[in-house]
Amino acid sequence: MSFLHPSARAWAEDHSLSSEVRLAQLEVMAYQRHPEIFQHFGGDGAAIAHRLRASGKKSPLRGILAVVLWAIILGAFIAPITGLAVLMGDRFEFFRIEAQRAMPIAGVMFIIAAVAQAVLLVIWLARGARFSWPEFSVHLVAATMAVLALGTMPGIAELDGYESWQQWQGPVFVALGVAVVAAFIMLARFRVRVAEGDGEAAPESGLGAGDIRARIAALPWDERQAIIDDRQAALAVLHQRGLIDADTLERALSRDPGTLYLIDAERRR
Repeated sequence: MSFLHPSARAWAEDHSLSSEVRLAQLEVMAYQRHPEIFQHFGGDGAAIAHRLRASGKKSPLRGILAVVLWAIILGAFIAPITGLAVLMGDRFEFFRIEAQRAMPIAGVMFIIAAVAQAVLLVIWLARGARFSWPEFSVHLVAATMAVLALGTMPGIAELDGYESWQQWQGPVFVALGVAVVAAFIMLARFRVRVAEGDGEAAPESGLGAGDIRARIAALPWDERQAIIDDRQAALAVLHQRGLIDADTLERALSRDPGTLYLIDAERRR
């Protein structure tokens, strides 16, 4: 990750008129060369520092693993839908596949779905087992498709006079079982949820204002002054553009360096 603006003033000049102003982000821009300081600027500072560290750790291997993970997710999500579509396509008269061919294809799709869901569950457990609706929905969709497939198979087999259809119920039952087990395990962790919002939140450091001031004071005087000038100029730009009112501007200008995030908290009350 790299910052898109070289200074807090540039950030203020480019800030959208329709977006909420978060003063913590302004101060992060002013101290962008010092993540060891801005990571303590409330939730916004912690989240930006977290993304900065995460982007620095990226490697080609991590990229490959991300692609593999997405392939598994797509397999777990699309395979059961495809299996049901193969069985029911003729009911919608878009295409017709006889039961003798449709059942084996559907069986293979549900085997793929079962394996992909099992792998996803293992990955989810290894990553901390934190409940999230998108991951839970994958298993919910797979379970729904499996139930519909089990209800459809007898009618399709009878329509085409296919007598050996029962053997293809096995893969569907397996996929249904894996989906139900995974869904219940995830529901058991419902209270341990992924943070809502942009998905990249990080816990606040809890460092006190006095400690933050001490870290800022350790910077060279000329650099401290340049950062303060940039911070004050950015606040003035926000006021000139109508993004903050005069009262907010006055409060922000009077606050110690590194404490603008406290104004964000006060404005949300």
